[in-house]
Amino acid sequence: MLRLLVTVAVAVLPVSGTACTLLAPFDMGQIGGAELVVVGEVTDYAMVEGTWNAALVTVQIDETLKGRATGEVTFVWNGGMAQGPHEARAKGRVLIGAMEGGRIALSTLVPDERPDLPSIIQPYCGEVWMQPASPAVVKAARKALE
Repeated sequence: MLRLLVTVAVAVLPVSGTACTLLAPFDMGQIGGAELVVVGEVTDYAMVEGTWNAALVTVQIDETLKGRATGEVTFVWNGGMAQGPHEARAKGRVLIGAMEGGRIALSTLVPDERPDLPSIIQPYCGEVWMQPASPAVVKAARKALE
């Protein structure tokens, strides 16, 4: 009986590595919370030197749905607890929801590596606000921003 109680107690203890057991999917209904919403072609991806949780994503802007952005813009992608930056996600034509001057919430646990750049929204336990910009996704973003 004691072994069963110990097993149950250990199973319910919080473990730092399992802070986010599920990745909350991107919800287009929340895109209005971004200060900057753009559609464009990724032209470059590079990890921020000396970090494991931040990357620079450069995008040639085709269309700005919210905020002001034109030409080529470099965004910083600061990783969350459930998803970090990875090059496979930053390819092709994308829709990005970002904050103009850094992220919504900062902590010493996951610092903002480049607060001087617009930051792609990366919820701590959610999917990054950078999605492949299919016609359906762009249409849904326009509708959500109305």
